[in-house]
Amino acid sequence: MTAALLRFELAGARRARVATIFAAGFALAGIGVALAGLSAGGVLSVQGFARTSMSLLQMVIWVVPMLALLTGAAAGSEMRDLEFVAALPVSRGGRVFSRWAALTATLGGAVALGLGAAGVVIALMAGDADGWRYLRLALVSELLLAATLAVGLWIGIAASNRTRALGIAMAAWFVLVIGMDLAVIALLSALPAKGVGAWLTAVLLANPVDSARVLGLSLFQADAIAGPMGAALRRVLGGWGAGALMLGLLGWTAVPLVLAGRTLKRG
Repeated sequence: MTAALLRFELAGARRARVATIFAAGFALAGIGVALAGLSAGGVLSVQGFARTSMSLLQMVIWVVPMLALLTGAAAGSEMRDLEFVAALPVSRGGRVFSRWAALTATLGGAVALGLGAAGVVIALMAGDADGWRYLRLALVSELLLAATLAVGLWIGIAASNRTRALGIAMAAWFVLVIGMDLAVIALLSALPAKGVGAWLTAVLLANPVDSARVLGLSLFQADAIAGPMGAALRRVLGGWGAGALMLGLLGWTAVPLVLAGRTLKRG
């Protein structure tokens, strides 16, 4: 029954056309960013993936969480109204997981298509140097999508209506993408140097967007330009930092899904 529900959710996600529109737009934007990054380097033959990946990462950090939070919130707000699905002998957690998996598959394919199109342009014009790092950057982008989709679903199920769900999702995007960075800057200026490390470690793990940002920058040894949290990756977390941040992203996926299932059950 869960497999049938997953197929139903996948069909619904495809009919919504959100993934198709996003894939086309993201691919065009990715190609544009790639071409701009390559031309800025002057000599195309020696740029490889490293230069343009930094710009593509910033696009991912801003666009993917917004899409995932808003889509997840809208999808979550509709779950209580689907009488056909509610009547199926499937647990609330199974219903939440099926919707999340369907959205992750469709939107994840769109992200992969966008980054893949940009990657093809980079490889054709500048060679495949650091191509394996670019693939890992795509993996980080997918993990960020999965985590923020789970958060968005929880928001949508917990909110009383679609409008409130979308408003909370936008507020969550602002906090995760911008607000927490501002808080870190304030923290750095207020705390003595000796006490900063533990706080920065906690902030890195507490925000899926910053976890993805630092992981992406660390792939190209560019954490020095990532601001206070990027500098903390090697200095504070040490050699196990990347693994901890990956686990953090998985936790940001699993915990909201569990909470969403419990919230739906209470409702």
